[in-house]
Amino acid sequence: MRILLFGFLLLVVACRRPSTQFAAMMTPVNQPVDYSRNLKAGDELIAMGNDPGWSLTLNPSKGFLKFNARNGDSVTIAAPERQTDSEGVLRYNAVADSTQSGRINILFRPDSCVDKLSGQRFDYRVEVDYRGKNYVGCGVSLRELALLQDIWVLASFQGNPVPAGSSRNEVPRLEISLTEGRVTGTTGCNRLSGTIKADTHKILFGPLVTTKMACMGEAGQFESKFLHELVEPLDYQVSEGKLTLRRAGKVIMVFKKVD
Repeated sequence: MRILLFGFLLLVVACRRPSTQFAAMMTPVNQPVDYSRNLKAGDELIAMGNDPGWSLTLNPSKGFLKFNARNGDSVTIAAPERQTDSEGVLRYNAVADSTQSGRINILFRPDSCVDKLSGQRFDYRVEVDYRGKNYVGCGVSLRELALLQDIWVLASFQGNPVPAGSSRNEVPRLEISLTEGRVTGTTGCNRLSGTIKADTHKILFGPLVTTKMACMGEAGQFESKFLHELVEPLDYQVSEGKLTLRRAGKVIMVFKKVD
């Protein structure tokens, strides 16, 4: 009887414990945050916090800074001048209204910051001093993200230089438009197009569709590898006219900006 009872308990535990495969299916994919609306609007800085909830948007293209807190401390003013020190700290100081405590002082300090409610990771810790209150939260600058929006030609793939295109095949190329959430280009043989998302660290291509031209020999093999590397999210860096894509710290591709 005891043996039967013990076997029954083991069966119950096994049924309650999800398999490794099922647990993996339940784990959400670490996808980049979609800032396409902010880029389209021309926003450069975004920040938010809790206790009380508040948000801040700086839009130099339209010339305004907007601060909004749930406790009623809200203001929209002309975009103040940006001050940056040697440590990359961003400061904005401006007169928000005619009251004695009507100045608004904003500080963006480079440091990893995670919003407690959403779990979203940001690049800056932010402090806003307004009307005698100190608001603390997280923020992001979209300046580097905006640099992704360009035409990029593949220069190296998995550590190997990519030769110039022949009369039949082109050099792989990507044209990125984050404001539209679209990417177009070529694999070197077929045309490609699809969706794209990117934040200040990661970029995600796809789903992608391609034309159906037959790619023979090395061109076909390369196309398969190239598209395979674009399936999962990649870390990226834009610097000196180059777009570097990495996964787990390893450089996968390097693109050069088209002049």
